[in-house]
Amino acid sequence: MTAQSQSWFGFKKRLLAGLAMGALLGAVPGNVAAAEAVQAQVQKDAVKVAFAPPLDQPLRYEVSTLRSRAEQEQQGIVEQVMRFRRDGAGYVLRIELVKGTLPGLTEFSLKVGDPKMPPSLRPFMEPMEYDVGADGEVLRIRDWDALKGKIGAGMKDMVALIEPDEAKRAPAAAMIEKMAAGFQQLTPEQAAQLFLKPWATFLGLGRNPKELGEWYEAEIELDTGVFPMPLPATSRMRLTRPAATYHWEQHTEMNPKVAGEAITAYLETMIRSSGDKAPEGKIAEMRKALGDIRINDVLEADIDPATGMVTEGSYIRSIEAGGQKGGNGARVKRLE
Repeated sequence: MTAQSQSWFGFKKRLLAGLAMGALLGAVPGNVAAAEAVQAQVQKDAVKVAFAPPLDQPLRYEVSTLRSRAEQEQQGIVEQVMRFRRDGAGYVLRIELVKGTLPGLTEFSLKVGDPKMPPSLRPFMEPMEYDVGADGEVLRIRDWDALKGKIGAGMKDMVALIEPDEAKRAPAAAMIEKMAAGFQQLTPEQAAQLFLKPWATFLGLGRNPKELGEWYEAEIELDTGVFPMPLPATSRMRLTRPAATYHWEQHTEMNPKVAGEAITAYLETMIRSSGDKAPEGKIAEMRKALGDIRINDVLEADIDPATGMVTEGSYIRSIEAGGQKGGNGARVKRLE
């Protein structure tokens, strides 16, 4: 193997691992599945936090995405404006990006209409609308066919971001092509969970009744929409009211064996689709590194009792495998 190919493989391995870990973020904390699973444990004096967002009013939030790996932390911060309007028994949620930054190979300043914005990122900057249930459950993204067409059209530009040298782009192009195909196969319901992070986690917290201060435990399955199988997990949660707002706390631990099998299967597919002529050794190395993976989630949020909207919340996923530690997460904060 030449020094050049070794360098590319080193980068590609990090990229593949990053894609897998990024996909893990798709397995949101499972607050809906867990909360519904413990209903049989709830007594008659339980509290339900009603979801009643203000209608046709701008709600400004700061949304931070976090990624920590090899003792390096990256953070992207955006400001969003949310508006709810009634649609039957539920709502339509419109989210617009105001400004922000995106960490990565290069740091971009995010601004709608900026001519310097790479084509691959422009579709994500446009306002998006979602159908939301009466209790805050995210149902589906609207106009998905039009949006995924724009995403597919910008994928070639993403290859250039990953590999600036045109002569070396073939492996990256193969991986991006597979990602693009995956986007095209998503349903509007699946796409909503992917694009509305972290709000798919934070909307409607507390809509299932709970006794204040009591811990509940549930065995759940997290469907990522990416891995070949759902990820079994154990989740513990409780609702308290220490002050004027409600406070939601949830701890989730995924089954290590099943999670490791799912991630390595995903990586194996990506490696084989990249056109690598000798994939077996790399696949074996990946399986060894991820065989002892540990994944834990911590979700905390303050909830306005009048609207059911989160005023401030965080979701942190910590991942440990092969002696390496990392993680992903998000924070939201209401701006007055």
